Amino acid sequence: MSYRDDIANALSTADGVTGYAYRPTTPLPGDAWPLSGPWDRSEGLTFIRTWRVVVLLPQDERGASDWADDHMEDLVDALLPVGFVDRIEFVPAPAEGSDQFALQITMRS
Repeated sequence: MSYRDDIANALSTADGVTGYAYRPTTPLPGDAWPLSGPWDRSEGLTFIRTWRVVVLLPQDERGASDWADDHMEDLVDALLPVGFVDRIEFVPAPAEGSDQFALQITMRS
């Protein structure tokens, strides 16, 4: 099993979230998947990998805000066994021509 799978499985433990190792074909609100970020050198030859986790939000602004408020702590708690969450921010959803937003979670493994 890969680290992507570990992140996806951890995300699926949060209420209202379905984790995927890669972006699903037709993502729905509550779907989440990791994107690889930079690999930073720490001590010696060890690298620390940074991940960006995308969590798709409901399309309307109020629904997106309410969903984020209700699920933020659960997402951080779910990811704790696989990484440390550094930051969470609202970003445009990674889809062409969409007005939808997503949470982008930056975490280190």
